[in-house]
Amino acid sequence: MSYKKEPWFALLQATAQTLNRAKVAGLLGVSAPTISQVLNGSGKYGDGTASTDKLAEKVIHTFGRYSCPHLSEQTGFGDKAVEITADQCRTYAHRPAPAGSPGDMQHWQACNRCPHKAHTAPPTAREVKPRKPRNQETSHEAL
Repeated sequence: MSYKKEPWFALLQATAQTLNRAKVAGLLGVSAPTISQVLNGSGKYGDGTASTDKLAEKVIHTFGRYSCPHLSEQTGFGDKAVEITADQCRTYAHRPAPAGSPGDMQHWQACNRCPHKAHTAPPTAREVKPRKPRNQETSHEAL
């Protein structure tokens, strides 16, 4: 369970302490049992047969922090990076084009060129496919 030493795992643990595991799972788009197994080191994650690579990426891009090139440039402190949460990045990058402020428009345009934008995209809703109806014929009717 070498993944428990990784920074993304510490971020997942910290998040799971403030939110319940079901909420964390929902935000990551995985099941609550998956989160429990990863945190507890049990199941396929505990014995090393399941990979945590995709989950690690989701944790980093959902709960992590990014250096914002636009805000860092705007501060005027040279190479001092301004870090924002993934949620703040998502809010800036995936909003409609602002019309009220030239500064907001510059930020929005910078976000559209930023490599972080793709990673912070809001989850897309999956198409709901109705189940096939069960055979309504019962064994009582067949008799």
